[in-house]
Amino acid sequence: MAEDGFSISIEGLSDLQAKLDDLSTKAAERAIRAALRAGAAVEQAAIIERAPVKDGTGGMLPEGALKSDIVVKMTRDEQGTILAVVGPAKLTKHVARWVEYGHRNVRGGVSRLLRNGKSKGPGSQIGDVPAHPFIRPAYEASRQAVADTICTTLATEIEAASKRKGKS
Repeated sequence: MAEDGFSISIEGLSDLQAKLDDLSTKAAERAIRAALRAGAAVEQAAIIERAPVKDGTGGMLPEGALKSDIVVKMTRDEQGTILAVVGPAKLTKHVARWVEYGHRNVRGGVSRLLRNGKSKGPGSQIGDVPAHPFIRPAYEASRQAVADTICTTLATEIEAASKRKGKS
């Protein structure tokens, strides 16, 4: 499971669980993927809504790059659990981290902070850029809607798959 993610356990729905168990592995996985994709779309929309838009002053990224680069990636963890990961893609991943947590503004090269509080490198710090969290607040605000969407979609997909199985 992703370290900042959450998991959903459906309890008390024995009829639905029985239908899920009755489905083939492929059909059950298809239903789970559809439900995760639907929940991830809700999370993606929440992050996009809160993503800041660059004011056009400097930088290499075009205006609105953070908003347009929030993606959903379906993957599996080491145990084979299906995951839906929502976040910035490769183009803006590093920038999103800087925006989310803030960073030091350095001029004249690289400057690394050492554990003793001193810096190392030719660059000099000219200021701090404050954090502008947008991913964590989106997660917090949409967490219940995501869970509801996943549960509703999963129930719908399982019912549809079991009806298709009954017809064949």
